[in-house]
Amino acid sequence: MPSRDVQVLTVLGAGDMGHGIAELAALKGIQVRLRDVNPASLDRARERVTASLAKLAEKGQVTSEEAAAAGARITYTLDLQEALKGTEAVIEAVPELLGLKQKVFSEVEELAPPEALLASNTSGIRIGEIGAVLHNPSRLVGLHFFNPVMLMDLVEVVPSEFTTPEYREAGVALSRKLGKRVVVCEKDLPGFITTRLMGAFFNSAAWLSQKGRATPEEVDSALRFRAGFPMGPFELADMVGLDVARDAGHYIAERLGPAYRTAPLIEERAAGGNFGKKTGRGFYDWSSGKPRLSPEAGKAFDPALVLAVVANEAAKLVEEGAGSPAEVDEAMRLGCGFPKGPLEWADETGLDRVLMALLDLREKLSLDIHEPADLLVNLVKAGKIGRRAGQGFYAHAKAPAQAPGPVLLSVDAPTGVATLVINRPHRLNALTGEVLEALKAAVEALGHDPSVRAILLRGAGEKAFCAGADLGDQAQMSPVDALALARRGQSLTNAIEKCGKPVVAALNGYALGGGFELALACDFRLAAARAEVGLPEVALGLIPAMGGTQRLPKLVGLAKAKEFILLGGRVKADEALRLGIVTAVYPNDQFDAEVRAFAERLARGAPVAQSLAKQALHVAMTADTAVGQEFEAAAFGMVLSTEDAAEGVRAFLTRERAAFQGK
Repeated sequence: MPSRDVQVLTVLGAGDMGHGIAELAALKGIQVRLRDVNPASLDRARERVTASLAKLAEKGQVTSEEAAAAGARITYTLDLQEALKGTEAVIEAVPELLGLKQKVFSEVEELAPPEALLASNTSGIRIGEIGAVLHNPSRLVGLHFFNPVMLMDLVEVVPSEFTTPEYREAGVALSRKLGKRVVVCEKDLPGFITTRLMGAFFNSAAWLSQKGRATPEEVDSALRFRAGFPMGPFELADMVGLDVARDAGHYIAERLGPAYRTAPLIEERAAGGNFGKKTGRGFYDWSSGKPRLSPEAGKAFDPALVLAVVANEAAKLVEEGAGSPAEVDEAMRLGCGFPKGPLEWADETGLDRVLMALLDLREKLSLDIHEPADLLVNLVKAGKIGRRAGQGFYAHAKAPAQAPGPVLLSVDAPTGVATLVINRPHRLNALTGEVLEALKAAVEALGHDPSVRAILLRGAGEKAFCAGADLGDQAQMSPVDALALARRGQSLTNAIEKCGKPVVAALNGYALGGGFELALACDFRLAAARAEVGLPEVALGLIPAMGGTQRLPKLVGLAKAKEFILLGGRVKADEALRLGIVTAVYPNDQFDAEVRAFAERLARGAPVAQSLAKQALHVAMTADTAVGQEFEAAAFGMVLSTEDAAEGVRAFLTRERAAFQGK
């Protein structure tokens, strides 16, 4: 039986992956034998491990004694027999060549103890193919680590059809002992989960560029600044190496068919020796540093053109039994840096829209890679189109049933985003006293709800966020009633401004009069291209009464505020963006998805720090600099002692995403 608590580990291959695995195992208290056939490789590995351990100690992540003890646990050797004597597990980390891996394991099988776990750190070569040369392939399993090993959180465990349950679980147990989160790829498929989906990520972008749909800069800018990716497909391919991407693509295409053929754009650069950052040139010229990307460069490209292809391939993996939607998504988040798993993204976008994007790409580009997965097609046929329908790849909790009213409230528990909807589309969501009271009560309740991280405020329908006060109601008011209504409106906008949670106004249409004043009190204003904003009260013989005369000058300056208010004009979304009134403008058909993504990014932030920073910014607008600095210093002292601050520092040092708890 294999050991479930490995104390002696052999690592074969002292390159980037091998020496990283060895260092990690040594830090976890395991005795490690690191073997390579090249003395120079072993010397480099020793130097890099020593330097890495010293850096960990310098940063306070381990003590000097712990670093020294870990270094002493690693034995560097050229002798395979010495490396394998008495070992409990073997991890092969040699180059991605099937023949080489088979040769290594043939030798290992003859020399390693008969019950030792055998594992290959391959990123996509089928484990069954590697084990085909073994007399006993039942103890071979794939353990796909990610580079850099010390920082990346995932190990993709891949049993072959021959791997016994005992050895599969031994591989899982070893990965967890090394501190990794595990996703098991249940089918031994070419590319497993992550490499196959990254191939779709790279290849779909390259084909789109090949066909003239967008430049690499446009694609990467859109994926980074509009979809929240740390790197777009072209920049990431340059970092990985176009030779690596090409070779992995060849392997997958040879086994899955011509639909997976590598785009000529990748082939041509790799054939010319332009492999990316390591050679100085790939899709980008790296001699002058990182690619220069910008939000403006990505405005014209829709990230869904790439992400729909990745989601479709993820659906095929689910069909083929590689894992559940949750497992596939987790692998891509943890191993490949996706801000959302591809199937989670598809559910939020709408499976009907994903299917339409695929059909459009197939028709216009004539590429087999866009053949929709049966699972995707069948879900759409059944009306299970994602979050909007309550069911897609996932089951989605719907908002609790509530009697129709002027304000609707729902909270998405997984993300912490609360949505408030002014529900009077027949009156362009005009404000009444009842609406003002309901909104204020909801904002104050959400502000004290620890499960809520961000608030999204919008209007029902597609015509208006809020077209202002209901003039029919105002016509019947006495001066005393009008004064009371104004004070209720100001009480609401003040409550929004003072709320400890970030508040986002989704301007999906008209935001006029009191509706615009309501938006001005929010922390962010996101506009659809069709939106218009303005304060027309003076043109009607009235004046703004919910704080508009006070907030607008601070946003656009006194002269422009006078123009807005005294002339009673309105401007389109693009002009509002130019003036700094709105934070961003999105195409009408992408507005809902972009607003939701923005709110979810806010919700992932540090709640205590966000609340104090928001208060400090408001102090800056009402007090002199000295008073503001005193508040800022006091707030810094408060936030420094929070658990969130410690978590933020930990995540920064380990290059992981912080998991803030609001404590």
